[in-house]
Amino acid sequence: MAWGTNYSIIFGIIILGLFGSTQIAFAAPYTLTTGTGDGTLTVGVDGYGVFGGLIIGPDSSNAFFDPVDEIAKDTTVHSGVAIRTVNQNNNVVTTFLTSGNIFGSGGLPTLTVIGTPTMGTSSFTHLDLDFNLLQTVTLTATGTTLTQTYTITNTPTNENPIGSPAKVFSLFRYFDADLLYANTIADKDGGGRLVLDGTEILFETDVIGTSSQDNSFIGITSEGGTESPDRFEITSFPSIVSNIDSNVEPVFTFPNKITGDSDLDEFIDGTGYDVTLGLRNEFTLAVGETTVYVTKTVFGSGAPEDVEIDLPIELVGGMIFPIDTVALLIAGAQSVAWIIPISLSIVGIGLVLVKRRIY
Repeated sequence: MAWGTNYSIIFGIIILGLFGSTQIAFAAPYTLTTGTGDGTLTVGVDGYGVFGGLIIGPDSSNAFFDPVDEIAKDTTVHSGVAIRTVNQNNNVVTTFLTSGNIFGSGGLPTLTVIGTPTMGTSSFTHLDLDFNLLQTVTLTATGTTLTQTYTITNTPTNENPIGSPAKVFSLFRYFDADLLYANTIADKDGGGRLVLDGTEILFETDVIGTSSQDNSFIGITSEGGTESPDRFEITSFPSIVSNIDSNVEPVFTFPNKITGDSDLDEFIDGTGYDVTLGLRNEFTLAVGETTVYVTKTVFGSGAPEDVEIDLPIELVGGMIFPIDTVALLIAGAQSVAWIIPISLSIVGIGLVLVKRRIY
């Protein structure tokens, strides 16, 4: 009985998403919002997932967050994902995935984003890899989470047939904020690192403090592929972004270090500084294979160790899908012609699953 109820709820949500909301299409910046009031967020993203007040170009904008007992303010300088690979000439090439410009990197074509006020989808091809991006915002008990799910396929072509060498690449999540709530000095933020329920989170906080002290904060995660042994860094601007952008040998790697953590509790001590965050994931993708990379930006208030991270659900066949990935199926129906067959297919699968579980 429980299984039947669970699947009925899941597929009810899917059908509600298909027919209960109207999709909209805009060139970036695409505004995602969880409304107004405590814990809400409004952010303008481009079709690659970049946002921030100092991104050069018109296709993204700042993230305005409203912590508990504070007023909404802009928070973010730069937020984006960079890809690093080796080209045909055996040269290291790193590019921020954006139609804007982050320290001279980016400049990709402007993309159209399709979705609703809480969800947007886009697609693009870069370095012969096909990307489908789903961006969602969700209210939590501690604030709002922006989840960006990149589905990446090494698509076979005449020039890239099955059996060709696999694509080897790294994805870097970069984040730079200036939090000016209780603290009014831009270069005096705190921050730190936690692993909660197996999820690694790097934080930037409004004021210096420990993981258990109340604060306004933003955290980032990155999951997918292989977590690089040179995984993370928290340090002052512009060290991380300059090193990510560098294509000079030896190739930059993260030192797994938190600058200013004198007591080794993985949170910054002292007077703080202009904090930036970086995470790295590595991928090897054979021709014809697909992988998923998920990065979250967690806007919150309270103790960082109490942050709420939404967990994935087990949907079918033992495969794990985040709720947001289910939404990708919905958002993928970008034309009326496809909505009905996709929805009927989903319902049919759902009925079979429910029948098998009940009987």
